[in-house]
Amino acid sequence: MLKQHSQLIGFVRGCLDLMVAGAAWAAAYCIRFDLLPHNKGIPPLHDVIVNLILFLGLIAVCFNGVGAYKPRRIKSIIEELRVILSGSVIAWMLLLVCIYYIEQTKFTRGLLLILLPLSVAMLLSERLAARIVLNTLRRNGWNLRYAIIVGSGRLAQKTLYRLRENSWTGIRVVGFVAEEDRIHGHIRGLPILGNLDDLPRTIETQQIDSVFVAMSGRHARSIRRVMKMLEDTAVDVRVIPDIYGSPVTSNLSVSELDGMPVISVRENPLEGWRAIYKRTFDIGGASLALLVFALPMLLIALAIKFTSRGPILYRQQRISFGGKPFDILKFRSMVITAEHESGATLAVPNDPRCTAVGRWLRRTSLDELPQLFNVIAGHMSLVGPRPERPELMARIRREVPGFPMRLKVRAGITGWAQINGYRGDTSFRKRLQYDLYYVHNWSPLLDIKIMFITLFRGFRHPNAY
Repeated sequence: MLKQHSQLIGFVRGCLDLMVAGAAWAAAYCIRFDLLPHNKGIPPLHDVIVNLILFLGLIAVCFNGVGAYKPRRIKSIIEELRVILSGSVIAWMLLLVCIYYIEQTKFTRGLLLILLPLSVAMLLSERLAARIVLNTLRRNGWNLRYAIIVGSGRLAQKTLYRLRENSWTGIRVVGFVAEEDRIHGHIRGLPILGNLDDLPRTIETQQIDSVFVAMSGRHARSIRRVMKMLEDTAVDVRVIPDIYGSPVTSNLSVSELDGMPVISVRENPLEGWRAIYKRTFDIGGASLALLVFALPMLLIALAIKFTSRGPILYRQQRISFGGKPFDILKFRSMVITAEHESGATLAVPNDPRCTAVGRWLRRTSLDELPQLFNVIAGHMSLVGPRPERPELMARIRREVPGFPMRLKVRAGITGWAQINGYRGDTSFRKRLQYDLYYVHNWSPLLDIKIMFITLFRGFRHPNAY
């Protein structure tokens, strides 16, 4: 019954998608040939219809291929929109290829260029509107699915809390099935409907659509037993892993290895296309910045050379990606004997070791400009957590649990913590919170946002000394 219902919903969604895609085609046609000049004439009606049918067929195939019609009751709206976007772009690219090889039909590049953004915008709007309507109906008691939670401990209660907080899913929990022989009682206001032996009968009498298995790891044998019992039912089954919510699972993801589900509790957030994009962004941005700051850097170098004894650049060992050390470059801001007696220390206000030019460089953060060469060399990134000195690493690891996660990405010239005020002699714990937020939520837009804010907040700051 549930499968038939899901198939019906998928069919309706497919029909709506094709109608909207057809409307996008018609709108693109009108814009190209009614509103814009067309010196080469209008394509024959036969060619227009053939290409329209081809486009709709590709939309249907590509959307089905990316999973646009799979049941998405507990999927977020962002994930659904991502699927629609990828399906639309793939269909459009295949349309280009097909039109290129079908010589019998004529088409215009102008219409194709208009079709892509228009179809994506209209299909996304259609799915967003349908989602809003459906979620509103579910919150008001329509199109509900009734579920039970197998388990009675902390994990089961957390599952109930999350389902209640996300009422848009339309999943309403009617009760719990306890692991032990605790037949009577309530959990969070819901009844315990029985124990594991009663599970098949409970599913039948309560007309359950979905089962959430949320038992602790010490009930591993019971979980296998439950899965065996559920094989003879038609309900949807979802298993909540007991590792959920532990300190190492702040960025859980689920993938598949030859049909075997794999739960990733920690992995490099910048792999694959992300790593390629990040490196390209770094090289391009650093090269452009060097062109912009070439003259100021030359003037700074001359000022350092003629006002104090010693080299222009200062090299200091830091720790970056993978815990590997590298020599960070800075304009020298202190006298050459600064750390002979004090050793590695954090910067402090009115540091007597600073030169006159160096004190100004630190207040404006211009002493960091040579790190653009570190970025091009691959030691650092434009955006990322600030690198720490190896002499301080032991203390930081001891006092700030979770710090090594920062080393999963390259250190940056600027970062999320820095633009939020956590730089210099500030709380390591607070800085780590912002750094881990960046690591777990990295996106190209976040990098651009941090770079933009750095232009206004990053150079001068009360903690820059």
